[in-house]
Amino acid sequence: NLSTITEKLDRLFKVKELGADPAMSRWVPRVYDAINFNWKETFEPDFNQRFNGLMIKGAENVSEVFCSVFPTEEILQNFIEKSQAGDLLFLHHPIDLQCGDPRNQENLGAGFTAIDPKTIEEIRSKHLSIYSCHVPMDCTNDIGTNAAIVKSLNAEVVSEFLPYGNGNAGRICKITPLSTKEMVAKLLKIFEIPYIDFAGKEIQEINKIAIVAGGGDDIEIMQEIENAGVQAYVTGEIHSYHSSDWAKQNTIKVNQYAENTNMSMIGVSHASSEYLVMKDQMIPWFESTFNVKALGLPLSFWWR
Repeated sequence: NLSTITEKLDRLFKVKELGADPAMSRWVPRVYDAINFNWKETFEPDFNQRFNGLMIKGAENVSEVFCSVFPTEEILQNFIEKSQAGDLLFLHHPIDLQCGDPRNQENLGAGFTAIDPKTIEEIRSKHLSIYSCHVPMDCTNDIGTNAAIVKSLNAEVVSEFLPYGNGNAGRICKITPLSTKEMVAKLLKIFEIPYIDFAGKEIQEINKIAIVAGGGDDIEIMQEIENAGVQAYVTGEIHSYHSSDWAKQNTIKVNQYAENTNMSMIGVSHASSEYLVMKDQMIPWFESTFNVKALGLPLSFWWR
């Protein structure tokens, strides 16, 4: 039932050990206040304090769990259509994030956006539930956004970096040596993406990499890992292709950094970098832990 699933998710990701999510506690109020939507009355009281956990509470009996990254309109309509009363959508982000596309830089992404209130009403009237887990899922070592990437590359974690919430959101790893070209081919296959975003140098032999699921578009991080001897940086975003002034300035900074770096910097898209945990880890976890079916809802296009 929903209470048992919620309890076990809270324990798995230590949701109650973190106060307010450092990112979502800023962005959730901001996007909903901007459209005058009463999110405090709509979402669960504990979610309104932590910005992680059960966000929308439906019926108690769960027969199927759906797993995705962002609540895009496409994903939510898919969930509404395929579900029955009581079913649960497990997300990494409680709000949508449009990060843009390296091959279509004229149309920049809109950044963080609210779920359409009409869609929220559809979800509630069908008695469906949504659980979202952001920072806690980035910092865990066994099941998590970074953990899934580490496992997919058969990498060995040697250290952590990027303090975030009550853990670290970055991993430095040793891997079996391979070239930039071989690494890119491997990542295209793992993440099932049509192309990557790239900056920096191509290298013949990479044996030390850094991993940050999601947004890694920060030159301070890049500098820190390069100083630690990292040869390739694997992340969701290496550039910020969204429309804010900060993002535009940051893209210039990253491009300047890329001119002088000796690293290969590879972006696999924010969304796909955080969907891997759903596909490889959360679906099997839900099915083996509870008597439910679990289904992944991938985006039809990862760069958006």
